[in-house]
Amino acid sequence: MASPANGALERCKSAITAATSLVGAAMLLRRLVADALPAGAPPLVGALLLLPPPSARRHALVIEEFDGAFYNRVFLAARAYVSTLLAAARAGAPAVVKASLPRGAGAEQKITLAMRPGTAVVDAFRGAELTWRLISGEGRRRPGGAGAAGGEAFRLSFDARHKDLVLGSYLPFVMARVEAMAREQRQAKLYSNEWGKWRPVRLRNASTFATLAMDDALRRDVVGDLDAFLGRREYYERTGRAWKRGYLIHGPPGTGKSSLVAAISNHLHFDVYDLDLGAVRSNTELRKLLIRMKNRSILLVEDVDCALAAAPRREADHGGSDGSSISGSKHRKVTLSGLLNMVDGLWSSSGHERILIFTTNHVDRLDPALLRPGRMDKHIYMGYCGFGAFRELAATYHGVDGHPVFPEIEALLREVDAAPAEIAERLLATDDAGAAIEAAAKLLRDRKAGTEEDGAGYVSQRLHAGPRRPRPRPVPVAGRGRGASAVRRVVLDEEVVFGGGSRRQGSGSGRRGRGSGVRGRAGRGRR
Repeated sequence: MASPANGALERCKSAITAATSLVGAAMLLRRLVADALPAGAPPLVGALLLLPPPSARRHALVIEEFDGAFYNRVFLAARAYVSTLLAAARAGAPAVVKASLPRGAGAEQKITLAMRPGTAVVDAFRGAELTWRLISGEGRRRPGGAGAAGGEAFRLSFDARHKDLVLGSYLPFVMARVEAMAREQRQAKLYSNEWGKWRPVRLRNASTFATLAMDDALRRDVVGDLDAFLGRREYYERTGRAWKRGYLIHGPPGTGKSSLVAAISNHLHFDVYDLDLGAVRSNTELRKLLIRMKNRSILLVEDVDCALAAAPRREADHGGSDGSSISGSKHRKVTLSGLLNMVDGLWSSSGHERILIFTTNHVDRLDPALLRPGRMDKHIYMGYCGFGAFRELAATYHGVDGHPVFPEIEALLREVDAAPAEIAERLLATDDAGAAIEAAAKLLRDRKAGTEEDGAGYVSQRLHAGPRRPRPRPVPVAGRGRGASAVRRVVLDEEVVFGGGSRRQGSGSGRRGRGSGVRGRAGRGRR
């Protein structure tokens, strides 16, 4: 028979067990309700559920302006990202913001918005609410500088349950978004080589694929190839190849080769390095220039056939017939082998995400070693103006999609060759759309009939196929010394002197030998 004391003990144990189960169930229910409770719920609901205040359930991440003695890249990215939130926010944005324009910015650059210290803006990301607040730098010390102000800081606050989301996804999203904005907004630069160094200027060419006069199928092919190149980083790494691509742009003069280079730069937001091989003194200097190039850039060599016309194939080719070098010239010139090593040798792997572009009017003059696959990956032919390109020019310059003369122009373009630059010149001559199109039609009619006002036309002039100047007759000139006579002949701006040491009377300079001398505009010496 159980005693009354034992019965009371059993009842107490049962009550404790029931209370424990009830408290556990209540805590579980409280946690579930707290997770499902919206951020804007009334404080009374949280108080009834014995929930801590909202401030106690939020975490904060402080992003300071300086990381040691240097600027904090995360802070700079956060400042640029918050500027976009201020421009797009309609509710929850501070009532007063700062507006600024960077020094040296052009009229096309947008005004930048920024928060004042103590203000905040709210952002949403995958259902999480995040608050950016700017903290003033007053009273704070900058690390590394005694007594110096520590700069400003951003305080990013969020709910505790979103900590992994913020650190793992939100902050990388902010960094990637700002990097993409910087690429889209940055002004491309044009570099030129001078004394072994790159000199930059702003690239202000507004040519784009939308305004370029070229075949539509060719345009889509080039744009698709460029976009595919940008997205194949893993492919190049997996195959062990340098992340670069070579383009050979060839065609007659005035067909838009340089405009295509500018369009590629504007499409990719790449800087352009215009390499003048004539100003490069050696293969070593060429390698140094290549190393000093930035990634995400274009290396351009225009009229490469002319640049390589005087370049030997190897350094040994500089030597004379006896094997000796001529005045050490092999140390002052770029050889074809040096250029090929730049294109696809070991030095071509010194950077990544680069594009190499060669342009030429005469592709048949190039060394076959320069054109093989792996060096020039894609050949782009910019031909004469077709009717499709003509319609694009008319639409771009005058907004004209149709005209009664269009059928005649289409037929003429099948019979005569006209560079897009010639057509554009006629279209830009007047603001009257009808008169401009009629002027372009007249150009084609005259060319077909052979009655152009400028003789052989733009293309023939650029190709130096026009009429040559008459060759003057030899003129006898009294010579000096030994009573010998001399004869002067002027051939293509050069003067060849036969006989004794006569001196040329007139402009020009040259070089005199013992028995004969050559003087001309291209010479260097005394007059």
